[in-house]
Amino acid sequence: MQRRHFLAGLALLPALPFAAHAAKTELNIGIYPGTGKADVLAWDFHNWAMPFAQALGAALDAKCTPTLFRSIKHITRSMESGRLDLYFVPPSVAVAALDNKYSPVARVRDQATGVLLRRKGATVTTVALTEKESWLDVMARYTLKRKKESVANFLNLKTQEDVMLAMQRDYAQAGSVRSKLADELVGKGEYEIWYPLPTTPDFTLMASDHLNATEQGRLGAAAVALSPAVIKSLQKTIHSKVTGFVIDQQADYKMIKQAIKEAGY
Repeated sequence: MQRRHFLAGLALLPALPFAAHAAKTELNIGIYPGTGKADVLAWDFHNWAMPFAQALGAALDAKCTPTLFRSIKHITRSMESGRLDLYFVPPSVAVAALDNKYSPVARVRDQATGVLLRRKGATVTTVALTEKESWLDVMARYTLKRKKESVANFLNLKTQEDVMLAMQRDYAQAGSVRSKLADELVGKGEYEIWYPLPTTPDFTLMASDHLNATEQGRLGAAAVALSPAVIKSLQKTIHSKVTGFVIDQQADYKMIKQAIKEAGY
């Protein structure tokens, strides 16, 4: 009886390397589209993000599936569990990934930019910000603290559109938005730039440390080599400008990390 069990166990051994290899034939990438695209329809997101995921998967001869996250809280929990292989996230979320054994392999070429706007001639008592721990939230708090501005109230909302509405309806006299939306609001003549926000790296592709250096290198190279059609499709899923990717395994998030700390998160 014992001999039969022993031989049966030996019969399984050749299959182990194959099983280990098979486990790498699938990758999963989590994407948080940011505060300008948090309400993107799931069907649209899947169609627009799939070419990006497929290009990354091809680099490791694997099938890559995109997963949409609609809040920083949910994607941070996923990172803490180490559940997914890859994340494509805005800069403040990339900081959380760094703290959970993920490493940057590539980032979008364009830097993250934004401004604090205020209504012309208004005394600022309330500032509207996007979701807590978002880039616009932490960098705005950081900037106001550095400028020694005393603000009575902060109003955290889900999206940049919500921030815009809060200012239009005078629930807030100032707000933090990305540069593109800021240009549109300033162009209407009712608002002015209060303070520009510091420029930092923007959306970053983070890879789990269980992927080795060679695999991470291939993923970064695949991001840099994306075709214009794939980049155009990916642009539809996030609010930041995407003109391409650059390899960046040492992206500097020190300022963002300091801003998060000063915000009390």
